Amino acid sequence: MKKLISIRIYAIIFLTAVTAMLIAANIYVMISYPLKYKDIIYKHCKNYSLDEAMIFSIIRTESTFNPDAVSNAGAIGLMQLMPATAAMVAQELNIEGFTTNMLYDPDVNIKIGVHFFDSMLKKFKNIYTALAAYNAGEGNVSSWLNNPEYSDDGVTLKYIPFKETQGYIKKIKKNYRVYENRLK
Repeated sequence: MKKLISIRIYAIIFLTAVTAMLIAANIYVMISYPLKYKDIIYKHCKNYSLDEAMIFSIIRTESTFNPDAVSNAGAIGLMQLMPATAAMVAQELNIEGFTTNMLYDPDVNIKIGVHFFDSMLKKFKNIYTALAAYNAGEGNVSSWLNNPEYSDDGVTLKYIPFKETQGYIKKIKKNYRVYENRLK
């Protein structure tokens, strides 16, 4: 009888510990992989039929959802857009009176970033090549695709010479797996 009670107590302790760990893991994911700006992201992704999980992944990797983020290179906002690129895309989108300060506005930043990412997808026709272009610049990626040291087929990159871009794509892949599950 005592042995049975002891087993039950250990089972309860074990199940309580497992439940607590699952709750803690869920809280960690919710905090570390937020769904901030969900309505804005969904709105702009819908215009291009883009995967929302990918845009969440880009934003988490680029700025960790800080709309005031500015990189050492001068990229601004949630999707870390370079002012010159953003100005060019804003013109394509007919955003009147565009100024660099508008990149701190989540709606404007995501609108421009989603459009730019979509244009990289259309140009390079491969998600990882498009991500490399988003991070390292389309000129760099175009030259890599034309170099047999970096690409066998001119479409996919077998090697990325920038360590930062290699790491960027790894982070995006990791973030994407989490966001894909969060958005189900």
